[in-house]
This record gives sequence, structure tokens and C-alpha cells, in this order.
Amino acid sequence: MTRWKSFTVETRREAVDALTQFFLAHGSLGMAYDERLFGPDGDPADPLPPPEEVTKLTAYFPWDADLHDVKKSFLDFLPVLAESFGDGTGSFVSASEITDFGWAEKWKEHFKPRKLGRRLVVRPSWEPYDANPGEIVLTIDPGQAFGTGTHETTQMCLQFVEDVFDLAPPPSTALDIGTGTGILGIAAARLGASGVLGVDTDPKAVEVAGENAKANCVADRFASTFKPLSAIDGSYDLVLANLIAEILVDMKNEILARCAPGALLVLSGILTEKSGWVEEEFRAGGARPLQRKTDGQWAALLLRRETH
Repeated sequence: MTRWKSFTVETRREAVDALTQFFLAHGSLGMAYDERLFGPDGDPADPLPPPEEVTKLTAYFPWDADLHDVKKSFLDFLPVLAESFGDGTGSFVSASEITDFGWAEKWKEHFKPRKLGRRLVVRPSWEPYDANPGEIVLTIDPGQAFGTGTHETTQMCLQFVEDVFDLAPPPSTALDIGTGTGILGIAAARLGASGVLGVDTDPKAVEVAGENAKANCVADRFASTFKPLSAIDGSYDLVLANLIAEILVDMKNEILARCAPGALLVLSGILTEKSGWVEEEFRAGGARPLQRKTDGQWAALLLRRETH
């Protein structure tokens, strides 16, 4: 018999990424999501007035976790969410104890192989997939890290990664900032990069990324570390950063310092209304915008570091 604790909040969809990372950083073993449209009275929405998409996010914790501390940290985190996504972004719903025989496996039912670009397919290790000619299959298990390719921001990044490896010459080295499961850096290695470094502030994510690199037979070309970006030496032909707009702008100088002259830079995790701001900030730092992708309320940018 397995025993868990759960912590449930409601949030608008654009804040799901940030809350997922928050709970993982506070010891969550995994997340479950329930998206519905709600009207102002909280009932499933009628055609009028316009409904709001609300996600109920349940984070699962070990039995010995102190959810009082989690709740306090969550309430302290709400002003940070409000800064990025506006007021009323998140609210506490409930905390409970669970006796369950199958939760740890049940979430896997919803993680299936997905083709995310022209060639790239992402699958979990427990799902078989027969690759078609020309497809590159990435085997990614999330563990206690974020990034499985199911979110729009990750998908757009992967599409840009595909695109830049079609250029001549393709990037030789890549830096994946906020690597999570390592999915973006591993994709770069599978597409031909000879040296990739994934950095993350969460040691567990670094461990998960390393395991995924082994599963994809690129451990000789992909390394992961939880060193801060400021402690990373050298420059790279391709820099990937799937964060949020405010963090990207705050880290702009550190990110650009890791870009070699002429390097390509992929930025994502950006709400569409903030993409112009991020683009201008990086343009002012010497990165020329090349292309923008949008998917729903999210945007991703491809830029090139000026050579002078």
C-alpha cells in the first residue's frame, strides 16, 4: 500500500509551467492536471459570458512531507506569479492524505509518443514507437524534472532546434539553460551537436537529464550541471533558454555572454504579449531577431548574436 499527500491549487493556464516548477522544487513527486472552462460563478461555462480556462493542478508529495511549509511557500510565491501573469493567477484549493495503489503509475497513461516537428518524436521509455524513415525518436522520462515536450513552449523550441541544424554550417556546441529533463539539449545532440551542456538550478533535474542522455545514447556529448550560469565558462554556437519573459530579461547579459559571435539563440516560455519586450531587450544587447513562432498564448524567438 502506498501513501501520499496531495496539494491542489487552481490557476490560469499560462501560469501552469511556473507552478509546476515551483512544486517540483519543493519536493513534489509529480503532478496531475485537470483543465476546464469556468464562468464567473465557477460553473462550467455557458457560451456567454466568455469563459476563463482554469487548470486544477494537484501536486503529490511523499507521506512525510510538511504541507504546512508547502502552503506557506506557495502563498509567498503568489506575488511573484502576479508580477508575471497578473492578479488572481493562483489560489489554494485543498491539501489531503491519500492511500493509493496506483497513482505513481496512473499518470503515465496520459504520456504518449508525439511527433513535435518534421523529424523529432518524443516518447516515454514505457511506450513503444516504430519510427518512420527519417524520424529521430527522443526517449524522455520526466522523473522529478520538468519538460516532456507536451507544452507549447517546448514544442516550439524543438521546432527551432530542428530548423537550425538544417543550416550550413550547423551548430557544433549548444548550451541548454534550465535544462529540466534535458529534452532540448538532448535533441541538439541527436541532431548533430558534438558538445552540449545542460544547466539547471535543481540537482534532481540535473540527475534526470543525465539519465535521459544515457537513454538516448548521447551521454558522451551531453553533460548536465547545477552550476549557476555565471560560473559556466566558454561560449556556444547555439543557446537555448525556455524560461519566462521576466527571467529571460533579468538574465539577458549572462545569456548573451555565453553566445559565441554569430551564435543562434532560442528563447521561449514567453507570453505573446511580452514577446516584443523580450525581443527588444535582446536586440539592444546585440542579438538580431530572425524568426518568431506563436502557439496559442505562447511565443518563441530565434535570434542571432551579432559578430561585432
